[in-house]
Formats: sequence, C-alpha cells, structure tokens
Amino acid sequence: MFKIIRTEEEFNRVKADWDSFILKNSASNVFLSHDWVAKWITYFVKGKKGRQLFIIVEYDDNEGTIKSVAPFYIDVFFLVFKCLRFISDDYSDYLGIAANDNGAVFNMLNEINSYLNVKRSGYKEINKKEKNRFRADIIYLKQVSEEQSGKILKYEKDKLHLTSKSSGDCYYALLPHTVEEYLERFNSKQRYNILKRVKTAEKKSVQYISVSIKNSNNGNNNFDYYLDEFFKLHQKRWNEKGKQGVFHNNKINAFFKSLFTALYNNGILNLSFLKYNDRLIAASACFDIKDKRQVYLPGFDPEYSFLQPGIVLTYYNIREAISLNYKEFDFLKGSEDYKRRFLAVKRANYKIYIYKHKIIYKVFKLNLFLKQELFSKIRSIFYM
Repeated sequence: MFKIIRTEEEFNRVKADWDSFILKNSASNVFLSHDWVAKWITYFVKGKKGRQLFIIVEYDDNEGTIKSVAPFYIDVFFLVFKCLRFISDDYSDYLGIAANDNGAVFNMLNEINSYLNVKRSGYKEINKKEKNRFRADIIYLKQVSEEQSGKILKYEKDKLHLTSKSSGDCYYALLPHTVEEYLERFNSKQRYNILKRVKTAEKKSVQYISVSIKNSNNGNNNFDYYLDEFFKLHQKRWNEKGKQGVFHNNKINAFFKSLFTALYNNGILNLSFLKYNDRLIAASACFDIKDKRQVYLPGFDPEYSFLQPGIVLTYYNIREAISLNYKEFDFLKGSEDYKRRFLAVKRANYKIYIYKHKIIYKVFKLNLFLKQELFSKIRSIFYM
C-alpha cells in the first residue's frame, strides 16, 4: 500500500516509524533522517509558493511497517511545469529511494511513474477520490548512488525516457582498528608529510576539541557558542576567496542552526575544532551515524594557513573515528586533492531525469541552467 504525505504535520506523525526504517536500511544516512527532511520542509517548502510536499511511503499490507520511502516535493518551473524532486537535494550528498529490497525499489518506481504526465490538463486531480494524486512533467533524482542508479536505469516502461549524468563524486576511506594500521597504508612520503604537519601543530600547542552530546561532560558543553564559531570559520574560508559560503543569508543560517541543534541532541552531530593561542582557527561539522563519520562542512581562518589546519584537523578527526571503532570515514562530495592524500577513494553519484517528452527535458535543463549557473553568477558579482 502506498501513501502520499502532503503536510508537515502528517510527516511529523510518522517520525518514529520513519527513523526506525531508515536506520535499518542499508542506504541509511543522515540526509534521509526525519530530522533532516523535516527541517528542510519547515524552511524551504512550508509557505513557499510553487512548492508542495509529496513524500511517497510504501507500507507492508500485512505488518503495517514501512517497506520503502521516496522523500519528494513538487517544484514548479516556468510557471506551468511541475517537477517531482528529492527534498533537500541542494544540501544533501546522498539521496535515493530507501527500500528493503530490489522489488520494493521497482514497486516505488512504478508508483513514481504513475505521476508522469501523459496529456497535460491543467494538473487537475486524476480522480476526485484520489486527492493526493497529480501529474508531473518530469522527475529529477539527484545525488543517487552508482548502485541505485544502475537499478533505476534498468527500469523500462513504454515511452519513458531516462537520462543519467554525473552529480559530483564523494570520497571515503575504510578504517582499520588502529591509527598505526591506517598509517601503514601510506607510502613513506605521504606518511611523513602528514605527520610532519601534525607534529608541527603539536609543538605550537595546537589543541583538538571535539564537541558532541556524548562528551558534553568534558567541559565542551557550550554548544551554541561552538556552533556560532563553526559558522564564522566556514564563512571566513569562503569570504577570503570572494565567495558567499553556505551560510550567506539569515534563512539558510537559521535552517542549519535548527538542523544542527536537532542532530546534536540526537547524538549525530560532532563539531571538531583546532585551537591556537586561545583562538579557534579551524572547524568541521561531522555526522556520526551507525559505523561512519561523515565530514559535511569544513572551515578555517585563512590567517592561520601556515599551520596547515585542514590537514591537521582531518588527521585528528580520522584518529577519533578510529578510536570510536567506526568503519568508514566519508569526506562527502568534492574532489579536493587533500582527500586523496588521506587515501580516500571515489564513490560516484548521479542525477537521473525521468520523462516522457524530450522537449520537457530540455525546458527543465534550461531552468536548471538559469537558476544554478546564470543567476548564481549574477548574485556572486553583486556580492563581490
């Protein structure tokens, strides 16, 4: 049985079942957690003209438990066209259809396909008894793993087009049981270069600070202070380059503050810092979920670049992850060279377009270009 969640209140009522399912699912990650989805809905769907919630949930008919979820929303483009796309695909590094098995994935694809427009008729309800159904012009799946994209691209329906493109690679490193085992994987030059920077920082009394709900009794319990400092350090890094940075306006800042507070209270968010001469000079926001640590947003004060804070902080983060018996350290999206220095390997992500009319695909691509390329360049010019 499929159910369409159309309101924030309705989604909040399924929190316990949603989180229980996501944590058990092999594709579980923080970007599919109820907290992440709910906060994005509050700030970027609720009261937003042209956007509607459209979360698809499949339930087991016998047990009443969740079998698969597809966290979608409807986005209007060029006034009259509608796209079904993943919630928070602008701020998430991994998304997809979370399902118990391949059969559930294809069941969800059949359900999603049923919403694609055959003959546009002003988006009137297909059937007055099915108030939750509607017609979309295109379905846009972004940040989909290589494994799941392979399954989706095998999906065949008459007159259905599927186009796949790269959506940016993520990098990760598998972790051994000890730091010594991890360092043995490097060649002598790589190991020397990293440890030299760490030892230089230690000689200058650079301190590593880890802030999480788990170690709040260690004197690092002023979460609001550390969160504000993290925002500042992230912005400093990008402002120095003449760019806006993620937290460039009050709405985005408020979204992440609310989200990170919820994740911190649930034991998922870890804020890590380097401290030098009583000043915080580098920071990163990490997500600790299941047996992984993911580094979402790093930042540092360019004034202290001589201390190589990015390399040093990464080393300490990995060392702590190993001490917590995590199996994977995920650098998330971005192909920066320092990730490969830490022996990270690529994990490909894709974006998939599902549509029945090729002209709609071209119109949607034009819409994306105007929003992501042209308009963003115009904003950056005015920012500078």
